[in-house]
Amino acid sequence: MSTQQAEGQRQKYDRAFLLSDGKRNQLMELWEVQQFGSDSFADPEYVCIYGMPPTEWYRRGIRLLARTTLEAVRDKLGDLIGQDVARVLHNAPPTTTFTVIDPFAGSCNGLYWLVRHVQNSQGLGFEVDNTIFDLTTRNLHLAALERPIELIHGDYRSLLATRRWPADQFIVAFLAPPWGDALSATTGLDLGRTKPPLTEIIEDFERAYTDNRILYVTQVHQHLEPVSLATLKQRFEWSDLRIYDINVEGMKHGILLGTKRWTP
Repeated sequence: MSTQQAEGQRQKYDRAFLLSDGKRNQLMELWEVQQFGSDSFADPEYVCIYGMPPTEWYRRGIRLLARTTLEAVRDKLGDLIGQDVARVLHNAPPTTTFTVIDPFAGSCNGLYWLVRHVQNSQGLGFEVDNTIFDLTTRNLHLAALERPIELIHGDYRSLLATRRWPADQFIVAFLAPPWGDALSATTGLDLGRTKPPLTEIIEDFERAYTDNRILYVTQVHQHLEPVSLATLKQRFEWSDLRIYDINVEGMKHGILLGTKRWTP
């Protein structure tokens, strides 16, 4: 065991440490990824991405920042989301093609699982952070994923309008903006206080794709501020809230599904 590892084992690898000013933008060593899994979830293999456990993706040269290690959609959750979305879309004609868009792509692991499960789909992600964009671009190349994902550098709000599709192209929008201070221990997750608010993100998509059928897939928390949930659901023709029986950072996560210009 190296001196660095010995010192690391004295430091608890939890959410607070990975998001601390001195750590958040550092690349994680394999033992640190495993230490985070052990300290926070009693599972050194917790941070599975792109269908691989840490030892496999790290061996391929894939690397994560500390904050991305914490914030990335892990495989188990991504798989459940992808399966649910595929079930909602299963009655679409076999010739239907789908574009899955993630405006806050990060590691692209959430996008990967959606594209993996949704047939006839392509992935499109936007990432505004320079370091994460460069790192994820490299990681996607090393992961050699079997489904197409294009990652674009920049703010989705200024770039959505540059990516147009015909009216018969079906769009799946995966919305997982930073929560910031929107999560309260007393009132739950306020969907109107994410950064940016979810209603604003939906308005951005609606301006860009006025004629396309859209399935919105919003990542949520088990405890939701009820007024913000009701406000968001009013935006849709059909909606369904699904909470999964798995813990992420000690809390259950799920998705709110919502549709525009179609119903399942």
